[in-house]
Amino acid sequence: MRSSAAMLVITLALLAGISRSAAAQKRKPEVQAGVPAEQTSVTIEAKVAGKKYKASGSGECKHAPDASIHDVSASLWTVRYSNAKDGSLKQLNLTLWRPKDGTPDQLSLSLETGSTSHHIQTGGNGADNGEGSVTILPSGPGGRLEISGKEGGGKPVQITIDCSAFSGIEAEGG
Repeated sequence: MRSSAAMLVITLALLAGISRSAAAQKRKPEVQAGVPAEQTSVTIEAKVAGKKYKASGSGECKHAPDASIHDVSASLWTVRYSNAKDGSLKQLNLTLWRPKDGTPDQLSLSLETGSTSHHIQTGGNGADNGEGSVTILPSGPGGRLEISGKEGGGKPVQITIDCSAFSGIEAEGG
């Protein structure tokens, strides 16, 4: 009788351990081989001074709904894309701070097309360089950012960025 009870206790302990191990394996995020976890699919369509550009590939799309800049509560979006092989649109860097107190957005956009760079910098502590507004259209884990404005040299800029997903942003400075 004692050996049957001992066998039952051992069997239950083994089953509990297997169950915990299987649950732990299910919680691990799937990562595509060779691609860092923060990489996502990015599609960009841009029109600068009447000239159209397109690009797509892997990049970084991040979002923090609760962040702060200069002690002002804000939401933050960042997009990074780089593709030296594509001759038309080589690089895009976007940082958008949307303050929750209703003050204007802080936008920093850098776009490199061929051998030309285009910049928009608004809402920061320094002098504005160009002008721009951003519309955000969430879609599942990702979304679309639509930028409309003028770069520092006065050329009209319209950019649509589609991100398949936004990952989180880690706070800087602790």
